[in-house]
Amino acid sequence: MSSFKRRTPTASPTIPGVRLSPHTGTHQTSTGIPSLDSLLAGGLPLGTVTLLQEDQFTRYARLIASYFVAQGMVAGHAICFASAEEGIEEFMSGLMRVVEGPQPVDEEEADTPKRERVLGGLRDVDGDRMRIAWRYQNLPILSTDKRGGSILAKTPYCATFDLTKRMDEGLLKGTKMAFIDVSTWSADDQEDAEKQDMYDKLYCQIETLITQGGFRFSPTNPPQTALRIFIQSLSSPLWPTPTHHAQRLHRFLHTLRRLLRESAAVCLITLPTPFPIDLAPLHHTSDAVLSLTSFASHPSVYESIYNGFLEVIKVPRVGCLGQVDEEVGALGFRVRRKRFEIERVGLPPEEEEKGRGEVKKAGCGSTGNSVLDF
Repeated sequence: MSSFKRRTPTASPTIPGVRLSPHTGTHQTSTGIPSLDSLLAGGLPLGTVTLLQEDQFTRYARLIASYFVAQGMVAGHAICFASAEEGIEEFMSGLMRVVEGPQPVDEEEADTPKRERVLGGLRDVDGDRMRIAWRYQNLPILSTDKRGGSILAKTPYCATFDLTKRMDEGLLKGTKMAFIDVSTWSADDQEDAEKQDMYDKLYCQIETLITQGGFRFSPTNPPQTALRIFIQSLSSPLWPTPTHHAQRLHRFLHTLRRLLRESAAVCLITLPTPFPIDLAPLHHTSDAVLSLTSFASHPSVYESIYNGFLEVIKVPRVGCLGQVDEEVGALGFRVRRKRFEIERVGLPPEEEEKGRGEVKKAGCGSTGNSVLDF
C-alpha cells in the first residue's frame, strides 16, 4: 500500500466582505465606491495603509471615508475611529444607508432616461452612435455599477448606498466600534521625554485593539472578521504636535504598516491641507495615496460636470512582483443627490464641441448626418 497522500491546499480565512484579488491573489476589501475600487485594481488589500489628502475648503474626503466605514459596517467588520475633530456619534449619525438593487437614480437623471454622460460627452442609449470626443473613444469606462459578491462569503463585496438616507439604527448598534478621542490628549505630555507622544499613544491603542480583538492572522485561531481603521485629519492643528514631528510621523506609519501586514485590518488616513511637513516622504511609508482638489478653490472649465479632480498618486502593490501601471489619466469626481461618482475626464465641453466640428469639416462630401461621411 502506497504511503503517498495528496497534498490539499490550506484553506483561506473566510472573512465576510473580503475576496481574493484576481491580479495578486491577496485578500482585498471594498472602499464602498465601485469606481474607486476599479481604480485600485479591485479594492484595498488587507494589511495596507491608504493616505487621502483632503481638499482645503471642502469635506469630500470625509464623504469618501464615510463610504469606507459604511461598507465595513454592512460587511460586518469592526470599526476603529480616531479623531480630534468630532465624536464617533456625530460621525456615525451622518453615514448613508445601504439600499438593495442597482445604483439609485437621481431626479435629473430620471428626466432624461435615454441619455447618459460618458467621458465628458453624451451617448444615445437607443442608438449606435456615441457623440464623444473622438480621441477618447477607446478609453475604458470606470465601473459605476454594483460589483460582484465575495468569493469567500455570501456578503456583497460592494454595497449600494443612498446619500439621501441615514444608516439603519439596528446596523449601527450591531457594529463593534472603538473610538480614540485624540482631543483629550494634552499637548503638555509631548514635552515630557518619559511619556509617549501622540503617535506612540495612537499606535499602542491600535495594537491593543488588534491583539485583543483577534484580528491577527494565526494558523490556530484565524480572524473571523476584519477591522477597518479610519484616522481623521492626522496631524491637523487640533492634534497635539510632538517635537521632531516628521521623524516620529514616519516611524508611526512604518510601525503601523508592519502591524497591519500581520492582521486582518485595513487603514484609511486623511491628511489636512496644508500639511505641516513635506508629504513626498510619506508616500514611501504608505501603500496607496490619493489626493482631492475641488473646484471651490480652483475654478475650472469642468465645473459644470464635476465637483473636482481626484489624483491617484500611488496604488497598492501588495503581492505584486512586477510593476503596476499607475497611469490612470485625469479623473473627475462629482456628488449627485444620491451617490458619489468618479469618472475619467475627457475634453472640456467647449473643446469637445470644437473638436467634433473640426472632424466634420474633414469629411469628403459631408452631408452633416454622420461624424465622418465619405
